[in-house]
Amino acid sequence: MWEALRYPFRGDHAEKALLAAWLCVFVHTIALPVIALLPLFGYATRVLARGDTSSPPPFLERTVLSQSLGAVVVLIAYAVIPVATTIATIYLFVGNGEPPAEADAIFFLFGSTATLIVLAIFAYFLPIGLGNYGRNHTLRASVTNLTTVAGNAIYFVGWASGTMLFLVGIAISSALVDAGGFFTVLGSFAGAYTVIVASRRIGRSYADSV
Repeated sequence: MWEALRYPFRGDHAEKALLAAWLCVFVHTIALPVIALLPLFGYATRVLARGDTSSPPPFLERTVLSQSLGAVVVLIAYAVIPVATTIATIYLFVGNGEPPAEADAIFFLFGSTATLIVLAIFAYFLPIGLGNYGRNHTLRASVTNLTTVAGNAIYFVGWASGTMLFLVGIAISSALVDAGGFFTVLGSFAGAYTVIVASRRIGRSYADSV
């Protein structure tokens, strides 16, 4: 994990890459929500795919943008089932605007649990799909070799620790951004740094599991 924390500051491209990522998050917070994060999403995919290298890849390349669009397609494809499950659960139990009756509580609990399981599976397999796409540059590759990597204990440990880093870092980043003023700048940096570190942690375990 310590290796991942130092990763954004290593190599020839470290400063420019971190600065570009910081700019993406900052613009996202003040002007272009979500859209400004597209290049960062593509860069995170590249970091995931290059887990076997010791330093960050360059950010300021035109291929990062095209890779961002491909990564979004992969994300949408992987998200179809989780989104459908979530919508179905919400519609079945609160579609009439009222909470479920007491007799339906067990079914509501079952549906909610099933939705959480599906979302967890989505979060677990998505980095594998993005890593495969980043390595092979084809959408078809994003659905190959999934079970081999997912069943490896090395990937599980890396994914779990990387996800923990991501959640904690994003929570800190959001709190700083919500504080406003100069804290927005600090929060944007924290968010960019978190994305790169978490991608590295998961990408390293992905590379060791392929």
